[in-house]
Amino acid sequence: MLPRTLALAGGLFFATVAFSQSQVTGTIVDSHNEPIIGASVSIKGTTVGTVSDTNGNFRLDAKKGDIITFSYIGFKNIEQSVSKNQMAIVMTEDAQLLNEVIATGYGAVSRKNLTTSIAKVKADDVVKTGTTNVSQMLMGRAAGLQATIASAQPGGGVSMTIRGGGKPLYVVDGVVMPSASLESNSGGSTTVMPSSVNRSALSGLNPEDIESIEVLKDASAAIYGINAANGVILITTKKGKKGHMNITYDGAMSLVSNYPYIDPLNAQDFMTYSNLYKKELYLYNNKMGVYGPNTYDGKNTDAFTPEQIAAAKNTNWRDEILRKGSISSYNVTINGGSDKLTYYLSGNYYRQIGTVQNSGYKRLVLRSNVSAQLFDFLKLTTMINYNKNNNNNGTVGGTSNGRGEQAEGSLTAALSYPTYLPIYDTDGKYTTYSNIPNAVGMLKMTDRTRSEGFQANFAFDIDIIKNMLSARLLYGYNSESSERSVYIPSDVFFDQMFRSRGSLQNAFRNNNTMEATLSYQDSFLNNALNVNATVGMGRYLNHTKGLGISYTDINDVIGNDNVAASTGDYKPSSYRTSDEKRSQFGRVSLDLLDRYVLSGTLRRDGTDKFFKDKKYAWFPSVAVAWKIFNEDFMKDVRWVNMLKLRASYGVTGNDNLGTTLYGAYSSMHNHVMFSNNSSNYVPYYLVSSDYPNVTWEKTKMKNVGLDFSVLGDRINGSFDYFCNDVTNLLGSANSEGLSMFDKYPVNGGHIRRYGWDATINTVNITRPGFKWTSMLTLSHYNSIWKERFSNYDYREYQVRKDEPVNALYYYRTDGIINSDLSNCPSSQPDDFRIPGYPVIKDLDGDGTITVKDVDMVNVIPTLYWGLGNTFTYKNWDLNIFVYSQLGLKKYNYAYDWTDVRNLGTQAFNQATIIKDCYHSEVNPKGCLPGMAFRMIDKSLPGGAGTDIYYENADFVRVRNITLGYNFNSANLGALRNYVRSIRLYVDLQNPFTFTSYKYFDPEVVTGGSYKGGKAEYPMIRTYSVGAKIQF
Repeated sequence: MLPRTLALAGGLFFATVAFSQSQVTGTIVDSHNEPIIGASVSIKGTTVGTVSDTNGNFRLDAKKGDIITFSYIGFKNIEQSVSKNQMAIVMTEDAQLLNEVIATGYGAVSRKNLTTSIAKVKADDVVKTGTTNVSQMLMGRAAGLQATIASAQPGGGVSMTIRGGGKPLYVVDGVVMPSASLESNSGGSTTVMPSSVNRSALSGLNPEDIESIEVLKDASAAIYGINAANGVILITTKKGKKGHMNITYDGAMSLVSNYPYIDPLNAQDFMTYSNLYKKELYLYNNKMGVYGPNTYDGKNTDAFTPEQIAAAKNTNWRDEILRKGSISSYNVTINGGSDKLTYYLSGNYYRQIGTVQNSGYKRLVLRSNVSAQLFDFLKLTTMINYNKNNNNNGTVGGTSNGRGEQAEGSLTAALSYPTYLPIYDTDGKYTTYSNIPNAVGMLKMTDRTRSEGFQANFAFDIDIIKNMLSARLLYGYNSESSERSVYIPSDVFFDQMFRSRGSLQNAFRNNNTMEATLSYQDSFLNNALNVNATVGMGRYLNHTKGLGISYTDINDVIGNDNVAASTGDYKPSSYRTSDEKRSQFGRVSLDLLDRYVLSGTLRRDGTDKFFKDKKYAWFPSVAVAWKIFNEDFMKDVRWVNMLKLRASYGVTGNDNLGTTLYGAYSSMHNHVMFSNNSSNYVPYYLVSSDYPNVTWEKTKMKNVGLDFSVLGDRINGSFDYFCNDVTNLLGSANSEGLSMFDKYPVNGGHIRRYGWDATINTVNITRPGFKWTSMLTLSHYNSIWKERFSNYDYREYQVRKDEPVNALYYYRTDGIINSDLSNCPSSQPDDFRIPGYPVIKDLDGDGTITVKDVDMVNVIPTLYWGLGNTFTYKNWDLNIFVYSQLGLKKYNYAYDWTDVRNLGTQAFNQATIIKDCYHSEVNPKGCLPGMAFRMIDKSLPGGAGTDIYYENADFVRVRNITLGYNFNSANLGALRNYVRSIRLYVDLQNPFTFTSYKYFDPEVVTGGSYKGGKAEYPMIRTYSVGAKIQF
C-alpha cells in the first residue's frame, strides 16, 4: 500500500512540475466568435508576453496561479488566473470612444449622440512645459481652429480663429470670460512708448489646471447666442476625485534661446556701403551714369575716408539687446475626497526671463475646486482662482501715436543705429545719432505691468426627481485689475528729446454671470425614445473703468514714486463703461431607436448696446444625426465600430461694434483761459450721434459631417464641410461732406466663409510593452465677399464677384532691370524703364502694362495641419508634435532693411541683405531692387504695387519633442512606500522650423506701426528638464 501511495504522490508532484514548466495555449475571440488578431497577452507584473495570431491563438510560458492580462484596442481588458494549460477567452467591445463625454454648453453628450461639430482636446495629451497660457496649448490640436503665435514675448499672444472668424467666445466652467487681456495704456502722446504688448486672454488660468477644451465650430455655438458668431471655446478645469489624497509635484527648468535673427551691417560695411550708395544716390538724382544721359561729374564726396573705415570699431547693437533667457515652473496639486466631499487644490509659480533685454514674466496662480454633497438632493460646487502677474514689457515693438523712427522700439533702434558708434561718448553719456534712440540707453526706460485676477464660481446642483429632473443655479464672478508704470529718465534721448516723462495707468474690469437652468431626461416606449431637454435664463453684467495720469519733468531719483514733484505738464485721464445682456434659452434632444437623433436650441438675447426696438434677437439652431452603425444592415460589418452622418444649421449673433450707438461727448484735453487767466475752461465736443437703425450682425452656420471609428477603434475621426454666411455686418461708412463726423456706424455687406476640416486618430502598433499612436488635424477655409458695404469704392482692377476677403493685388515681377536695359521688355512702362527697378510681367500678353496685368492672390493659408505621434516602450515615452500652415504668401519685412536710400543719406543702418541689392557699379546683377525702386515717385497703372518682397510663408514647425521615463511601484524600490510614481522628462519646444521664408519668422506678427524697418520679438527655442512626482 505504501509504495502505491508514494508512487501516486510522486506522479502528482511530477505532473505539477511538468504543468508549471509547460506552455499555456488558448484562443481569443470576440462576442461574435470571430478571432481577434494581434491581441496583447502578458503575465501581469512582468514583461513576459505575446500576441494572438491570425486565428486568435496564442502560446505563453506561465505557471499555475499567474495572472494573465488580455488587451486589445476597442475591447475591455481581461485578467484571468492560470488554472490549466488551455484557455478560451471571449473579449467584449469597450464603448469608451462611443461613450466619451463631450461638453456642448449647458450640458454634455456622448460622442455617439453628438449632432454637431465639436473638437475636443484633452489637456493631458498636450505638453505644457514652457506654455504660459491656454491659447498656446491649442496650436494644431483642434481641426477647424487656426492658432498661430502672434508674439514670442513672455506670456505672448496667439492669433486664434475658428473657421476664419474673429475672436471666439471663451467659457470657463460655464462662465463667459473676456476674450482679450486687460491692458492699461502706456501714457499716450506724453511717453509714446513702443507698442510692445501682445498678450493672450485668460493669462490667470494655469494650463496645468485644465481638464479638457472643447471647440464649438458650428450650430453648437448657437446656444450661446451673443458673440458666438466666431465660435466658442469651452474650458473645463480639473475637479477632485473620490479616493485617498493624491499630491502631485511637477517642476521644470528651461533654457531659452532665440532663433537666428537678421544681421545689421558691421561698422566697416556700414561705412563702405554708405559711400557706395551716397554716390549711387548722386547719380540717380542727377541722371548720370546708367540713370540718364549725363556723365558723372566727379563732384560726389565720400561720407567716410579709408582711414576712418580702417580704424572703425564695431558695436553690435543687436547683441546688446538680445540675450539668453530662462524659465522655471513649479506646480503642486492636491486632490481626493469621499462620497460627500471632493476637492482639488493647486498652486503654480512661473517665471520667465525673456530673450530680449528688459522683458520678463512672473505669475502666481492659486486655485481650489471643492464639491460638497450637502444633502441627497443638493450639491454645492465652489471654484476660486487667484492670480498675480508681473510683466516687464520691454521695449520691442512698433511705434505709437503716429511717431516714426524717433520713438521706435529698442530692437528696431539696435538695427538702425550705426555700428561704428560706441555706446557711450567720451563724457560717459549715451551717444546720439540723428533722431534715432540709443538702444542701450532705452534699457533704462521702465515699462512694467502688474495685474491681479480673482474668479469665483458657485454652482448649486439640485436633484428634483432622481435621474429625471434637475436644476442648476450658477453665479460666476471675474474681477481683474492692471497697473502699468512707465518712466523715461532725463538722460535717455527718446522721441527727439532729453526729458523725463512718466505715466501711471490703472484699469479694472469685472464680469458677472448669473444663470439658472432646468434639465429633464427620460425614456419612453421601452427605451425606443430618449428625451433630453434644458431650459434656462441668464443675466450678464460687464463693467470697466480706468484712471491714470501722465506727466513730464521730474527728478529721476523720484520718478513715478511721487508725481506731485513734477514741474511739467499733467494729463489726467479716466473712463468708465458698463453693459448688460439678458438671455433665455432652451435645448431639446430626441434619440429614436438609438439610430436617429434630432436636437434643437433656441436662444433669445438682449443687449443695451442697441436702441429699444433692436435690443432683442432670436438665435435658433437644429441638428440631426444618423447612427448608421446601429442599423440592421450594419450588424455583419464588424470592423465598423461607429459610423454617423450629421448635419446642422444655426444662427448666432454679434453686438460688438466697437463704438457706442448713442450720442457721446469728450473733452479736448486743452485748457482755455479767460479774464486774465482767472477763469479756466475745458472744451467739450460731440464725438458721436444717435444711430437707432443699427442692429445685430448675424451668422448663419451650416455644417455636414461624418464621424467614424473602425478596426476596433484603431482608426477614428471626423470630417466636416461648413458654410457660414455673415450678414448685416457691423461696420462704418464715410459721412457726407460738411458732416461733423468722418464716419458713422452702419449694417451692411455679406461675407461667406466656407471650407472643411478633419481629424484622424490612429493606433498604429500595439505590442506587449510597445505602443504607437498618432493624431492628425487638417483645416481649410476661405472667405469671400458676397456683397460689399453700400458705400464701398472699388479700385478698377478689383474683383467684383466673390472677391476673397483677404485678397491682395499686385503686379508680378520677373527679375531686376540690368544696367544696359537688355532684359527690359517693350511692355515696361516708360517711367519704370530704369536699371535696378523690377521687370513688370505682362500677364495678358498684349504688349502693354495695364490694370489687366494686376494679379490677385488670397493671403490666407490653403491648409493648416497638426500631427502628433506618441510612442511608449515599457517605461519610456516619446511625444513629437508638429504643426504647419501651407499655401500662404506674406510680405517679408526683413527687406525693409534693404532701403539703400538710408545708406545714401547715412540716415540708418541696414541689414547685410543689402549686399544683394542692385548697384550700378559694384553689383549690377543684384537680385534685389536698387536705388530706382526706392526713389521713384510715380505709380504703376491703377496704383497697385508689386510682388517685390512677398515670399512663400509656408512652414512646418516641430512644436515639441518630449522624452520621458516613468518609475512606478515595480521599479521604485524602497521609495514606493512614499512615492506612487516619478516621471523624469526632457522637452524641446520649437527646436526646428522648416521654411523658405528668410530672416524673420513666418508666423510671428506682434503688430504696431513701423515707419522704418520692422523688428519683431524673435521666435524662441526652449530646452527643458523636469520631474513629475505623485505621492
